[in-house]
Amino acid sequence: MPNFWGRILAIVITVLVLSGLVWLGNKSKPVMLEEGQGAIRPGRASAWFTVIVGSLMCIGALWISALVPNGSGALAIAIFTAAIAGFMAPSVTSIHAVFWNDKGIEGPAKLFGPTLGRARTEITWTEIVKTGKTVTGYWYVESSDRRRVYWSYLYKGYGELISELQRRCPSLQLRF
Repeated sequence: MPNFWGRILAIVITVLVLSGLVWLGNKSKPVMLEEGQGAIRPGRASAWFTVIVGSLMCIGALWISALVPNGSGALAIAIFTAAIAGFMAPSVTSIHAVFWNDKGIEGPAKLFGPTLGRARTEITWTEIVKTGKTVTGYWYVESSDRRRVYWSYLYKGYGELISELQRRCPSLQLRF
């Protein structure tokens, strides 16, 4: 029975942490916000935290897998945490930033596995025909020629971008 309550506690803590991140991302200020233009990006603190903790967990799991006979479970954890740190590493740079101005929106244009790739595109406000959400939780706007700009609820100040979308494209249905 104690194992049951430990699992319930872990679930509750996870839900509270993720809910807090969503709330902070919506309420926090964008990287840049001026008349008619702005920029949002993943929070560097959370990105660095994820990269550092993921790397340390990977090193620890590799160490345990080397010391323990039949340490395949630890090796699997090492691979998983290395992937998390690796996929989050670009977020400590500005490569995944999203910018908008009077012309339109510009940002990451492709997915790379469960995360964003390096390709970028620009879409004018009049070209935006739909919005959506990927299986991995990224939000996007899409043009009629299927170009997309992606971002996440983990981007500081994403609420300002949503407001700008509503202002610039009032007939657009937001499907986030």
